[in-house]
Amino acid sequence: MVLTSTTNRTSLKQLLEQGPVLAPCVYDCFSALVVEKLGFQAMCLSGGEAAASLVGVPDIGLCSFEEVCALVNRITCVSSLPMIVDIDTGYGNELNVIRTCQRAAQAGAMAVHLEDQKWPKRAGHMAGKQVIPLEDYAAKIKAAKYALKDTDCLLIARTDAFHAIDKEAAIERMLAAREAGADLCFIDQPDTKDAIYEIAERVPGWKMFGMASYGGSPRMTFEELTSLGFNLCTLHFTMSAARLMMETWAKTIVTEKNDFCVEAYLKEHPHIASRHDIVKTQEWLALGSMLNPNIKQAERLQAK
Repeated sequence: MVLTSTTNRTSLKQLLEQGPVLAPCVYDCFSALVVEKLGFQAMCLSGGEAAASLVGVPDIGLCSFEEVCALVNRITCVSSLPMIVDIDTGYGNELNVIRTCQRAAQAGAMAVHLEDQKWPKRAGHMAGKQVIPLEDYAAKIKAAKYALKDTDCLLIARTDAFHAIDKEAAIERMLAAREAGADLCFIDQPDTKDAIYEIAERVPGWKMFGMASYGGSPRMTFEELTSLGFNLCTLHFTMSAARLMMETWAKTIVTEKNDFCVEAYLKEHPHIASRHDIVKTQEWLALGSMLNPNIKQAERLQAK
């Protein structure tokens, strides 16, 4: 009995070779299992959402790579989806980038995206970002490519120069990153459709787009973006959806001092799968009973 099959995981490269990929952002093991259950082919570990979920800090460089790497390993141990990992600026200079990329790949990442911000970095949707010189960023891309050689982990070059400098600088950096060995290019937060069209036309090869309907880029569908030539699109909804339901229920619960509203909601909007289904409670217990007959299946308790 195989409870979690990750040994034959499809690589992100294999998926991209088959066609465009839509990858929702996740932030822990359970959100990863949910998006896998819902039928997505890939996932992305959001740096900002991981920082908020894991250690409760903003996305301004406060979450360490040790914390991120441990999370990557935990998620890839339970989910078979190929995962893209946000590694911020690589956590240091070129030598730090090498070790960061090597450890991310060893932890199970199928792609990493490396940005060109000055440290401490800021989340993609924040103003006031600054970027390092182009030659320094190209050197870090070369270091990352060196580290990922002979692995299944792709290198995504991300630039925040669109707002830190201008559109031309962002495109120039992606061309330099491609020359330095990047597998995909990612210009974060282009703010007009015309800019997106131009990026699609002028940046060669595989390209990534960060979809966020509440962010700094205009709203465009997956079909629109892929028709322009974007191959990988990420989007954020898992943490927002979880927070929205917690806030919605809490308004009633804090007033009425009970959780009856949750039961009422679930009767009208039943889950596709329960938490026990998603984490395979019965499968684990069935495995236990094969080893020890005293381990029994568990039935949900019901009120009399």
